[in-house]
Amino acid sequence: MDRRGFLLGIAASAPVALAGAAPVPAAKPDFFETVFEGLAIGRGRIRSGIVGLDRGFLVWTTGRHRGRDFELDQLFRFDDGKTDRRIWRFHRVAQGRWLGERQDLAGPATVWTEGGAVRLSYDILMRPAGRLAALRLHCEDRVTRLASGALLSRGTIHRLGLPVGTVEAHLIPRAGGAATSAPRRSAR
Repeated sequence: MDRRGFLLGIAASAPVALAGAAPVPAAKPDFFETVFEGLAIGRGRIRSGIVGLDRGFLVWTTGRHRGRDFELDQLFRFDDGKTDRRIWRFHRVAQGRWLGERQDLAGPATVWTEGGAVRLSYDILMRPAGRLAALRLHCEDRVTRLASGALLSRGTIHRLGLPVGTVEAHLIPRAGGAATSAPRRSAR
């Protein structure tokens, strides 16, 4: 991974592990589930002035229930042709509150609904090439549904408490979509 590479995985971060929380009985779907359920397709950018990064991507997301949990599968195709896949697993701990895991997180992500938005707070461990120690980056994301029905995801990436980058994506939910509608991951 080159000097810019430590932020590239962050683009795949806009939406998580279980820390032994007791299961919450099934309840009516909350705002979180209605935002992420089904297939959505979108376009976004990740930017960092510190490392001179401005990189676009396409993203396909598929959200579905897996027993008591909720899974969000994200496939990213960057403008340079590279792909990345991130799978979030969310566990409801209370109405409107979730904990989550993903393969690159430093610990459980905290997810909550607030004022018509889904908020995510989590730490990522990036392992840039040429570095012995992993970089710990903190991310704060906010996902809202626009009047058009589209989703707007905005995130800020922090290192040592200072903002070092942003991610923004606009997604269009697809009615009746299936996971098979997303492109296959290339062998890159």
